[in-house]
Parts: sequence; structure tokens; C-alpha cells
Amino acid sequence: MAALIFAACTPTPKSYTVTGVVPDASYNFQMVFMYDYETRKNTDSIFVVDGKFTFTGSVDAPVIRRLVLNRLNVDFILENGEISIDMSNPRTITGTPLNNELTRFNAEIEAKDKTATEKVAAIQHLDEVSRQEQFDEIREQYFANLEQLFTNYVTANRNNALGAFIMWNVGRTISMQNPNLVESLYEQAGDVVRNFQPLQVIIEANANRRRTAEGMPFVDFTIENGNIDGSSVSLSDFVGRGKYVLVDFWASWCGPCIAEKPNLIEVYNTHVGDNFAMVGVAVWDNREATLRAIREHNIPWTQIIDAHNIPTDLYGISGIPQIMLFAPDGRIIARNLRGSALRAKVAEALEPCDC
Repeated sequence: MAALIFAACTPTPKSYTVTGVVPDASYNFQMVFMYDYETRKNTDSIFVVDGKFTFTGSVDAPVIRRLVLNRLNVDFILENGEISIDMSNPRTITGTPLNNELTRFNAEIEAKDKTATEKVAAIQHLDEVSRQEQFDEIREQYFANLEQLFTNYVTANRNNALGAFIMWNVGRTISMQNPNLVESLYEQAGDVVRNFQPLQVIIEANANRRRTAEGMPFVDFTIENGNIDGSSVSLSDFVGRGKYVLVDFWASWCGPCIAEKPNLIEVYNTHVGDNFAMVGVAVWDNREATLRAIREHNIPWTQIIDAHNIPTDLYGISGIPQIMLFAPDGRIIARNLRGSALRAKVAEALEPCDC
């Protein structure tokens, strides 16, 4: 009863104070920026003095913001009240209801990550086949747990900024495994969640992934200066023309993309010919960097460059490398090919038919 009376008598804060501390004195007199994901602009800035900084103001309703200090970033919920942030510990934000809840969510995520990492470390002594089997089980359990945690928090915060942040931030990962779950929770959410623009991008990407799922026809695109000589080129110049075509969406700065090149070169050297071709599509990159990487890594197959986000938007690609195999008629045989699975899928597709 006393708690209820106290809660009823506690006034709702009309303004916010965001107090931050930095890791060490090297950050003194550097600028901290407050960034708005929706407008993609900084909304406020202030200098670090004596290892601290303070933002003040007011908001009509809680909103998602990011603090940027040199290479340090912290995402938080800007709401009226006293908010404390340690820039060296980005997953711990305290002082207001939604930030306290965000910190609890982050702690649960970290615990699941730690458990999965320990399990993976414990199977490294196994042979390759057994290790892969165990890894698949660990991965499956991890995503099952993550989906349950995600569902619980989004359901409890279906119409506030925390729900929007979790739907967007974690939903990007969940949607790669279970897009139906993300879309179902999105449909049940309130306007605060549904109107968060970065989240709408994920929902649109899910729809595009469904349109370009395995078994669906390819979606064409044209890059005006996509050939190395600067001329126009389309995906349909290669796909749907009677050959199996392996398409690698990549970028020069992407470590996993470069790490996949030996597998791709092996596939190219083994199978390229009258019935099989390969095409690289350089995305999210600049022309000079792409051309330099092609030379440095001796990539022999045809490239479409300067594609930027045109193909990734159409195919709902949120991470690279994204390697896809297309049938001679342009139908999508497989997505998300990597490593041994990539080699096996191409060999399977090209295997002569006994029918």
C-alpha cells in the first residue's frame, strides 16, 4: 500500500538529464554527438570536460538515440528523467524505466552469448564432422532461446521506444532465421513500433526475401556503369540464359567475403564451362576499392561493380557475402551458400541426371 501511495505521489519528470562518463582523460575536450536514427542526423552535441558530459532537454515521448564519441557508441532510450551512461560499458544504461529494462535485456543477451561461446569452445577438440553436428545443435538452441527472449520483450513493449529498438536491433538477426516471427510481432505492435522508420526497412527486406526465396524466379536489375569499362550491365545478361549461374554479392572491405574467395575460385576452376558461369556483384563499395580487390585477389570471373544497395534491396540482403545459385531458367536454387555447402550444392546441381 505504501509503495502504491508513493508511486501515485511521485511526479512524472518533465525533462531529461543524460550524464555520461568516458573511459579516460584522452577523451577530454572531444565532442559527443546525439544521433537520431530516423532523421539520420545529429540532434545535439557537447564537449567532454573532466571525463564527463551532460545533455539536458525534454521530450514529449521516449525516443531512440545513439551517443557517438570518436569510436565509442551507445544506444539508449531518451526519455525524461535522470539517465546515466558509461561510454565504456555500452550495454548498461540506468536511471529511467525503459533504460533499466533495456539494460536487463542486454544482460540476458550477453548471458546467452556467453553460454553459446563456451559450448562452442568445448567442442573444438572433436573431429570436423562431429564438431559441425554439435555446432549446428548449439546454434539451433541459441536461436530458439533468442527468439523466445525477443518475443517476450517485444510483446511487453509493443507500443513504446524500447519495443521499437529491440524489434529493429535484434529483429535484423531474427529475421534471417525466422522472418515470420518478426512480421507477426510487427503486425501486433502499436504505432510507436510500426512507425519506426529503420524497422520498416527490415519488414520490407523480409518481403523482398520472400519474393526471392529458393524456388522463385530471379529479379533483374541494371547498373548503369556496372561493367568494368563503365558501360551498363544487367543481371539478366547472365542469369536465365540456359546456364547455372553462381552469383556472389560481396564488397572489398568485407572480411568474410574475401575469406570465401578460395572456395569460389575452387568452384570456378572445377566447374566453369558451357553449363556453368559465375558473376560477382560488388555492393556497398566504391569503384576504386572494388577494382583493387579484384586485382589483389586475382578474381577471374565477371564482375558487376558499383551496384551499391540496388541488388541488396531487391533481394532483401542484410549481410554479405550472400552467394546464390540460379538455375538455367533463372529460378533461384539456393541462397546463403558458404564453404563446403557451396561446393556441394554446385556439384549437386551440375551432376548428370540418370532420368
